This record gives sequence, structure tokens and C-alpha cells, in this order.
Amino acid sequence: MTSNPMDNVIQLINQYKGEFEFGISELMKHAGAIINFTSKGSTYQQFNIYHQKLLKQRDEMLIKIRDTHSALPDLDTIKLLNAFTWMAIMLLGLSFGAILGGILFPPFLEFIISGTDAAFLAYFVLPLTVYYFLHLPMEIIINNDLFRRHLLFLFATLEGLLTGYIFSNKDLISAPPIAALTPIAIGLIPHFGSTVIGNDRVKLISLTIGGGFILHLLVGTIISLSLPYLLLAALYGFIGFATLQLCVNNIGKDPVSP
Repeated sequence: MTSNPMDNVIQLINQYKGEFEFGISELMKHAGAIINFTSKGSTYQQFNIYHQKLLKQRDEMLIKIRDTHSALPDLDTIKLLNAFTWMAIMLLGLSFGAILGGILFPPFLEFIISGTDAAFLAYFVLPLTVYYFLHLPMEIIINNDLFRRHLLFLFATLEGLLTGYIFSNKDLISAPPIAALTPIAIGLIPHFGSTVIGNDRVKLISLTIGGGFILHLLVGTIISLSLPYLLLAALYGFIGFATLQLCVNNIGKDPVSP
């Protein structure tokens, strides 16, 4: 690579900073357009169509996830950095929403929604809404990419708000791991260690997932290292592994194109 990896990271940080500064007004404008669009169609019929597509895509996804020994395709580490850095930002938004829903806003939310309704919204309605939104016909241009990423950030924050409210009256054994650490490791390690990884898929998986788990261990020694913490960190690692496998096999493609 001819450019300095750190320059790319700084450029990405500045890009996201600028997007957050002017993106809210654009987000609200496009969100209104999406609401108008979805009101014209039959949600139930669309759900059936997408359900059939999901069944067909499931086997293809499992094949890609299980492939740990084939050589890597030409890996664009900048695209990988962009994708997983934004995943980390969304997870931070989710954590921020959980703090609001679990600590600051429970008394207010109790007057609006019950815990059961919040669980239904968080784990059924909201995921279906995100899936439907990602499959809307949308041209792949910079403005649409900006809108798509920021609306996903809004969905993640809302998910965190509902989840925090659901568990606001529960006694947790220990503090959970910071989920954003795993995508941060997956985004940064290949970018700075591309010469070491080369086309070796095993090295990519070992360094990124292993590096993310080590980060969790380091933070856990500060927060609270416990068995539930380790199990959650392992779960985040497995999710990161599956996402990484799908990403490197679809890099350069629109991941939500029909």
C-alpha cells in the first residue's frame, strides 16, 4: 500500500465526524420518504417474499462462513476498515442507548410502554424493520450510503434504548463487554498488518478475532472479569468471525442487493 495506514484512519475519523455534523437533517428528510414508501405496500406480502429469500440465502451464507481454508480474495483493507469501523460506531450507539434506557429514562418510558411490549419491539419489530429497510430499492451512491449508514445507527441506538429499559430493573451479575471492541480489532488489524496476513485466511481470522478477544480480556481486568463476561466476549468473537467471513467474500458488492 502506498498511503500511510494512519493517514487513512485519521481521514476516516474526520469523514465520520463531518457526516455526524450535517447528517441529522438529511436523515429526517429521507426517513419521511421511507415511511411514505412503506405505507403504500403490503407489509405481510413483502415479509413472505423476504422469508423465502432468507431461506435460500441461508445455505449460501453458511458455506461462506464455514470456508476457513481457501485463499483470500484480493482484500481491500480500506473498505474493510470503513465497514467495521462503522459497525463499531453503531455498537457504541447501541451502548449509549442502553445507558439512556436503563439508567436515565426508565421512569419516563414506564408511562409509554411495558417491558413486554419493549421486548416485542426490540427483538421482533425492529429487526424486521431494519431488514425491510435494507432491501428497499436504493441506488448505490454516496448520499444513499450516508443515509443508509446513519439510519442504521439510529436503529442501533433505539435497539439499545429498548434493551436498556428491558433490563433496567434486573440485577446483572457483572458489566457486559464493550461489543465495539471486536469490530474495531477486525477493522484495524488487517489495515495495519496486511503485509503479514497476505492471502492467508487463517491468519486473518486468528489475528482479528484473537486480537478482539484479547482486547476484551484487557478491558475485563479493569471492569469486571467474570464467567458471563467471558461467555459474552466469546459470543461477540463468533459473531465477528461470521461477519468477517461474509464481508471478505462479498467485498466490493452491495451486501443488501436483491
